[in-house]
Amino acid sequence: MKSGRKLENKDYVLVNQRPIIDLLIEGEVFQYLSGSDIQSLGKKFGVTDVGGSRWFMLETIFSQLHVKGMTEKFLKYFFFDMNINGVAKEVIRDNTFNHPKYDEIAEITEESQGNNRAVAKFLRQKLLEKVNLELSVSDKKLIAVNNEIKIVDYDSEPEIIASTTEIINNEYINDLLEKSMKSLIEEDFDSVVTKSRTLMESVFIQILHENNVPFKENGNIGQYRTSVNKTLNIKPDSNWNKDVLNMITGLNKIIDSISNMRNNNSDAHGSSNRVRINSSEAELILNTAVNVSKYYLEVNARKN
Repeated sequence: MKSGRKLENKDYVLVNQRPIIDLLIEGEVFQYLSGSDIQSLGKKFGVTDVGGSRWFMLETIFSQLHVKGMTEKFLKYFFFDMNINGVAKEVIRDNTFNHPKYDEIAEITEESQGNNRAVAKFLRQKLLEKVNLELSVSDKKLIAVNNEIKIVDYDSEPEIIASTTEIINNEYINDLLEKSMKSLIEEDFDSVVTKSRTLMESVFIQILHENNVPFKENGNIGQYRTSVNKTLNIKPDSNWNKDVLNMITGLNKIIDSISNMRNNNSDAHGSSNRVRINSSEAELILNTAVNVSKYYLEVNARKN
């Protein structure tokens, strides 16, 4: 009888090595895991009767998880769902007494729901970096995609297919574009959505300022776009070619879609109904925002 189980990517076998196991159980970043803790982890994923040393227990668990096709599911739980609030509090206490373990978050010296969450997020990323240092020897890495874990080639990286640098002289917008790319590479896709929307908004505002057009800075990107279209004479007109009209209509829909996605999905909101996007969608959103921004800036440059 054929099994209906989907075979797991063989690359996940690379996770089952002593240096990575030590990173997961010895408490260097997350909490120290006792033998009982490791056994409980195994039971959570249907792996029982594991014994021996702590590292051998996890090695056995990984071996059985790979056969079950569940390594990815386990890593998702370990990196994102497992409670590490106690470790986050310890880091904050160390900061309070001026003994920071991590300089990057040394300024967080008070416990709160937001601070604890921020420190936990930092620790999850720190552990991921350390694991990837070991995996880099095999030219692989783990990436976090909206609280999912994937294993990919080490040199796999999203990229911006268009650049506005040559026609933007606004330092703020250039800095925003750089930060957007950083968020994309770091798989912070909610932030990519926010920054993509802000990029287009900033370009619209720059164009309105350059053309001395009065407007109300209320964050309404639709109103900015309407004013810019009127200023640049790209407001749809019945005399226009049908295909050009369709293109401009489509352009407006793209802007609206990114703006709405930012309002509903981005890191600016805590909605539990947000639609999770993956790296491909995030890359598409940012590239689209860049291309839209470039188009408007080039039209504005021609006009002036």
